[in-house]
Amino acid sequence: MLEGRPVVVVGGGRVGQRKVELLLDADADVTLVCPECVEELAALARAGRIRHTCRPFQDADVTTQALVFACTDDKHVNRRVLEVAQAARVPCCCADGNWADGDLVTPAVLRTGDITIAVSTSGKSCRQSRLIKDNLRKHLDSIESSDLLVLGTSHEYLAAEERAPYHLATRERELLGGMIRQVWGVHEFLILNTCNRIEIVAAVSREVATSGILHRLLRLDQLRPDLYYMKHGFDAFAHLCLVTAGMDSQTPGESHVVSQLKEAVDEAVTFGWAGSIIRELADAALHVSKDIHHEVDPLMDIAEIEEVALRYLEYKLPGLSRRRVLVIGSGMVGQGVVAGLLARGCDCDWAYFRNAPAVSGEEAQRVRVVQLDQLGDVLPEAEAIVSAVDVREPVLTVAKHAARLNPQGVVMVDLGMPHNIDPAFDRCGGAIHVADLDVLKHWYRSANGTLDKILEACRAILADHRSIYERMRLSIQGEANGRNC
Repeated sequence: MLEGRPVVVVGGGRVGQRKVELLLDADADVTLVCPECVEELAALARAGRIRHTCRPFQDADVTTQALVFACTDDKHVNRRVLEVAQAARVPCCCADGNWADGDLVTPAVLRTGDITIAVSTSGKSCRQSRLIKDNLRKHLDSIESSDLLVLGTSHEYLAAEERAPYHLATRERELLGGMIRQVWGVHEFLILNTCNRIEIVAAVSREVATSGILHRLLRLDQLRPDLYYMKHGFDAFAHLCLVTAGMDSQTPGESHVVSQLKEAVDEAVTFGWAGSIIRELADAALHVSKDIHHEVDPLMDIAEIEEVALRYLEYKLPGLSRRRVLVIGSGMVGQGVVAGLLARGCDCDWAYFRNAPAVSGEEAQRVRVVQLDQLGDVLPEAEAIVSAVDVREPVLTVAKHAARLNPQGVVMVDLGMPHNIDPAFDRCGGAIHVADLDVLKHWYRSANGTLDKILEACRAILADHRSIYERMRLSIQGEANGRNC
């Protein structure tokens, strides 16, 4: 609006310099009135970018001007400039204590690329305006270098027992997320915590990605570099797509991770860690994962973790339908195990931690429901035990339960993370056998052959969808042509 219009700045100090530079950015026709000025203003005058009238202010200086700025270090002179300008009906800005009687105040302005930001405290605190502007500049600089990051560890890097200390309960995730949220350059993020992985998925600046602060907050700095992963850009996007498709799970192709990702997104939004970027990223990963399933499902025997556990029991205990099985946990996995046992003709005991499972009238004839503190009553009959409870400490321990186990032997399958079953049972000898998630993973892969062809198909699908990632990257960095505002 000031392009080519005449503006006079009275005062040649640092304040006057800032006003002149602001006006030149707006392509105004600037006249500087002052006996002396700082070298930066003198250089502008020598370059012909401004006119310098080298004398004190005169009333006629406001004539024909579009705006007047009073920026001297003398409040009486500034007051005189203001009164003359207002008498001439020319808007005037005073850069000292006279500001409240002036006609306008100038905000702290930040320009970078196509972005312009103005910060104003209505003239009350110029220092605060500049501080906010300078901090916003740092923030914009961090956005321009931002990309996707995935940092974490999984069953491919650490065994279940080694991985257990890094998994986080809900309250622990909330506390960790609160700390991550304070890190400058972390724009949005979620924490994905499943039975086989703990990772942060985030849009972050280059500086944050390489600083090591996220490693420390996740405690991954305690591990050797080969025991965790850090993926950037398209590699991070591809990783999340493969995880969402279940291709990087203990049992390749399982679908539980879809609901786990959705829950992680909802948690991140609830706690204020995430918004449109993470939502868009999750939606994209879900979209690509569907295409992956469409292509690779015919190539593999897909099984959920509870189905793998039951197949493993059938492998270890021929004639499973004649065996008594104890299931611990009434959540999604526990429900799936019980349903699979009933479908195989098994009778079972079902122990719950907090929420009693609902059992229909027909099922009640074959399922005995007990509380967790009643385990001692049902352990002697169990020939197999499957446990899937969300707890921090094992629910079956050698000290408390070994003497109550079936003397003929028992196969125990631990689907929990951290462990539900004390690993020390493996050292008890006799006919006690414990299989955790890692054991199941290796057994299942051995039983189903290699995944080389499937992973090759996945890589081709991800390459075909690279444009989805590129659009997201450009939208984060603000470089996309014709972006929506």
